[in-house]
Amino acid sequence: MTTHERSYDVIVAGLGAMGSATMYALARAQGPARRVLGIDRFSPPHGLGSSHGRTRIIREAYFEHPAYVPIVRRAFDLWRELEHEVGRPLYTKTRGITLGPENGTLVRGARASASTDALPIAPMPATMTSYCWSLTVTA
Repeated sequence: MTTHERSYDVIVAGLGAMGSATMYALARAQGPARRVLGIDRFSPPHGLGSSHGRTRIIREAYFEHPAYVPIVRRAFDLWRELEHEVGRPLYTKTRGITLGPENGTLVRGARASASTDALPIAPMPATMTSYCWSLTVTA
Protein backbone atom coordinates (compact mmCIF):
# COMPACT_ATOMS: atom_id res chain seq x y z
CA MET A 1 0.00 0.00 0.00
CA THR A 2 1.40 3.39 -0.95
CA THR A 3 1.25 6.43 1.31
CA HIS A 4 -1.68 7.72 -0.79
CA GLU A 5 -3.79 4.60 -0.34
CA ARG A 6 -6.01 4.17 2.69
CA SER A 7 -8.16 1.31 3.84
CA TYR A 8 -11.47 1.59 5.65
CA ASP A 9 -13.52 -0.83 7.67
CA VAL A 10 -16.78 0.74 6.47
CA ILE A 11 -17.63 3.02 3.55
CA VAL A 12 -21.03 4.72 3.66
CA ALA A 13 -22.34 5.75 0.24
CA GLY A 14 -24.74 8.67 0.52
CA LEU A 15 -24.73 11.11 3.41
CA GLY A 16 -28.38 12.04 3.59
CA ALA A 17 -30.45 11.24 6.66
CA MET A 18 -29.75 7.49 6.68
CA GLY A 19 -26.09 7.68 5.68
CA SER A 20 -25.35 10.44 8.18
CA ALA A 21 -27.15 8.54 10.93
CA THR A 22 -25.12 5.45 10.06
CA MET A 23 -21.87 7.42 10.24
CA TYR A 24 -22.92 8.91 13.59
CA ALA A 25 -23.80 5.49 15.01
CA LEU A 26 -20.50 4.01 13.85
CA ALA A 27 -18.61 6.89 15.44
CA ARG A 28 -20.38 6.31 18.77
CA ALA A 29 -20.24 2.50 18.71
CA GLN A 30 -18.55 0.65 21.52
CA GLY A 31 -15.76 -1.78 20.75
CA PRO A 32 -12.74 -1.53 18.51
CA ALA A 33 -12.30 1.72 16.60
CA ARG A 34 -13.35 1.58 12.97
CA ARG A 35 -12.03 3.56 10.07
CA VAL A 36 -15.14 4.95 8.38
CA LEU A 37 -15.43 6.92 5.16
CA GLY A 38 -18.58 8.73 4.08
CA ILE A 39 -19.04 9.76 0.46
CA ASP A 40 -21.82 11.61 -1.30
CA ARG A 41 -22.39 12.59 -4.89
CA PHE A 42 -23.16 16.20 -3.92
CA SER A 43 -21.74 18.64 -1.38
CA PRO A 44 -24.05 18.99 1.63
CA PRO A 45 -26.39 20.55 2.28
CA HIS A 46 -28.33 20.06 -0.93
CA GLY A 47 -31.94 19.53 -1.96
CA LEU A 48 -31.31 16.57 -4.24
CA GLY A 49 -31.72 13.70 -1.79
CA SER A 50 -34.74 11.75 -0.64
CA SER A 51 -34.93 13.58 2.67
CA HIS A 52 -34.32 17.23 1.95
CA GLY A 53 -36.55 19.99 3.27
CA ARG A 54 -37.54 21.20 6.71
CA THR A 55 -40.06 18.59 7.87
CA ARG A 56 -40.34 14.82 8.26
CA ILE A 57 -42.93 12.43 9.60
CA ILE A 58 -42.46 9.38 11.78
CA ARG A 59 -45.51 7.25 12.54
CA GLU A 60 -45.64 4.79 15.41
CA ALA A 61 -48.58 2.83 14.03
CA TYR A 62 -47.16 1.95 10.61
CA PHE A 63 -49.85 0.26 8.57
CA GLU A 64 -47.31 -1.87 6.72
CA HIS A 65 -46.53 -4.11 9.70
CA PRO A 66 -46.46 -4.03 13.53
CA ALA A 67 -42.74 -4.96 13.42
CA TYR A 68 -41.97 -1.28 12.73
CA VAL A 69 -43.30 -0.13 16.13
CA PRO A 70 -40.26 -1.16 18.25
CA ILE A 71 -37.93 0.30 15.60
CA VAL A 72 -39.77 3.62 15.68
CA ARG A 73 -39.80 3.67 19.47
CA ARG A 74 -36.03 3.17 19.44
CA ALA A 75 -35.75 6.03 16.91
CA PHE A 76 -37.62 8.29 19.35
CA ASP A 77 -35.13 7.35 22.08
CA LEU A 78 -32.25 8.20 19.76
CA TRP A 79 -33.82 11.57 18.86
CA ARG A 80 -34.01 12.39 22.58
CA GLU A 81 -30.37 11.36 23.07
CA LEU A 82 -29.25 13.51 20.16
CA GLU A 83 -31.27 16.48 21.45
CA HIS A 84 -29.56 16.09 24.82
CA GLU A 85 -26.13 15.99 23.18
CA VAL A 86 -26.68 19.11 21.05
CA GLY A 87 -28.59 20.96 23.76
CA ARG A 88 -31.64 21.92 21.73
CA PRO A 89 -34.88 20.41 20.49
CA LEU A 90 -34.69 18.68 17.11
CA TYR A 91 -37.96 16.78 17.13
CA THR A 92 -41.49 17.97 17.82
CA LYS A 93 -44.03 15.27 18.54
CA THR A 94 -47.49 15.92 17.12
CA ARG A 95 -50.53 13.80 16.55
CA GLY A 96 -51.33 12.10 13.29
CA ILE A 97 -54.47 11.04 11.56
CA THR A 98 -54.96 7.98 9.40
CA LEU A 99 -57.93 8.26 7.07
CA GLY A 100 -59.46 5.52 5.00
CA PRO A 101 -62.20 2.94 4.81
CA GLU A 102 -62.60 1.11 8.11
CA ASN A 103 -61.71 -2.23 6.51
CA GLY A 104 -59.14 -0.78 4.12
CA THR A 105 -55.46 -1.73 4.16
CA LEU A 106 -54.31 1.55 5.71
CA VAL A 107 -56.70 1.66 8.67
CA ARG A 108 -56.59 -2.10 9.31
CA GLY A 109 -52.78 -2.09 9.30
CA ALA A 110 -52.50 0.96 11.59
CA ARG A 111 -54.96 -0.63 14.01
CA ALA A 112 -52.95 -3.88 14.00
CA SER A 113 -49.75 -1.99 14.83
CA ALA A 114 -51.51 -0.03 17.56
CA SER A 115 -53.09 -3.07 19.18
CA THR A 116 -49.91 -5.18 19.04
CA ASP A 117 -47.91 -2.57 20.95
CA ALA A 118 -50.66 -0.89 23.01
CA LEU A 119 -50.45 2.42 21.15
CA PRO A 120 -53.23 4.86 21.98
CA ILE A 121 -55.60 5.42 19.07
CA ALA A 122 -59.02 7.02 18.84
CA PRO A 123 -61.06 5.53 16.00
CA MET A 124 -63.92 7.75 14.85
CA PRO A 125 -66.54 7.55 12.14
CA ALA A 126 -66.23 9.71 9.02
CA THR A 127 -69.02 12.00 10.19
CA MET A 128 -67.08 12.85 13.37
CA THR A 129 -63.85 13.33 11.40
CA SER A 130 -65.52 15.83 9.09
CA TYR A 131 -66.97 17.66 12.10
CA CYS A 132 -63.61 17.87 13.94
CA TRP A 133 -61.52 18.99 10.98
CA SER A 134 -64.06 20.55 8.62
CA LEU A 135 -63.37 17.94 5.98
CA THR A 136 -65.64 17.00 3.15
CA VAL A 137 -66.30 13.27 3.31
CA THR A 138 -67.24 11.42 0.15
CA ALA A 139 -68.26 7.82 -0.11
